[in-house]
Amino acid sequence: MKDYLKRRGYGILMGVILLLAAALIVAFCLPWGEEQSEGSVPTLESMSLPESSTEPQKPPFEPITVRLRAAGDNLIHSSIYNQARQRAGGNGYDFGYAYENIAGLIKGCDVATINQETVIAPIYEPSDYPLFNSPVELQQEMLDLGFTVFNQANNHVLDKGEKGLLSALKQWKTHPEALITGVYENEADYENIRVKEVQGLKFAFVGMTEMTNGLSLPEGSKVVILYTGEEEKIKARIEKARSLADVVVVNVHWGQEYIHTPNSGQLELAQKMADWGADLIVGHHPHVLQPIRWLDASDGRRVLCAYSLGNFISAQDKGARMIGGILDVTFTKETAESRPVISSAGLIPVITQYEGGFRNIRLYPWSDYTPELAATHGVRRYDAGFSYDFIQNTLDSVVGEEFLEA
Repeated sequence: MKDYLKRRGYGILMGVILLLAAALIVAFCLPWGEEQSEGSVPTLESMSLPESSTEPQKPPFEPITVRLRAAGDNLIHSSIYNQARQRAGGNGYDFGYAYENIAGLIKGCDVATINQETVIAPIYEPSDYPLFNSPVELQQEMLDLGFTVFNQANNHVLDKGEKGLLSALKQWKTHPEALITGVYENEADYENIRVKEVQGLKFAFVGMTEMTNGLSLPEGSKVVILYTGEEEKIKARIEKARSLADVVVVNVHWGQEYIHTPNSGQLELAQKMADWGADLIVGHHPHVLQPIRWLDASDGRRVLCAYSLGNFISAQDKGARMIGGILDVTFTKETAESRPVISSAGLIPVITQYEGGFRNIRLYPWSDYTPELAATHGVRRYDAGFSYDFIQNTLDSVVGEEFLEA
């Protein structure tokens, strides 16, 4: 028993000696700390290990750019949908011919918006002015072109009543990639501000209209339409949108029809929305072009306002209403901490063309339009002053060199 204890004690002693030896070897192999004095023996507490060189380095921030394009009033008269029906050969409606010349303008951007002037309510047959309704095939055509944000807040949104509007909203739900602004099924839907993320930037979309042509929702309706006269609601909505997104885009249906100059109501509301946090204001309703202007917001931001983009397509009968535009805006985020700003902006003019009797209605980009097309335009029967020079003069006087793209 004594031998066993003796051997055990000896083993413990040798273990302690070996641990101390290992500690001394490690200490002398490692660099000494700065506080060590010459000739002193470093302890485990005084030793500092070299910092790891494998710490991942954060890559430098790369500026982000997003190109947004916005179109005007998609005003679908019976001439347009009847021709689409004929081209489909009795099998639905084919709108491709009407839009094929400008298709590349929409697909060539990151996000595209449009004012869908007519409701698309499948519970009713297509109908013309003054109570519009469009075939569901129009919806697919717009999506195929590349539009994903649709403003439905306009003066024709109640043309088919509450039932028609709810039918249209239900139809839009079959395409979850589409965002609908300005009209909502109920209060909960209204509180869900539409936000779209594009290349890492979040865009919030707000829509509103000045009027609904004297039509109104039935008493007790849960449907929500945002009106330009509800300034407290607009202010709260823009401020909420700004808290959710990097960029706030407002589509607003306002102003006086067929007038190239924005009225005082447009000017005043535009400045207020800029001060409340809007970054881009896109106007609709006059059916003709109105100016594009920079606004100075109260917090120092520069806000762009296009007071009216005119008609995207229509079968109206005056020359100025044949001239519309696609707003072309690039947002750039320069640093990780900054908010995006508009780094470039312009208007791409588009012309609605048709032959006598409103036949063969289709769109042309201004860059592809010719004096020969203008000379044979069917609108000249109703407006003899329409010509290629008339278009150019309108663009020069209303839009101007700063924003006019080829």
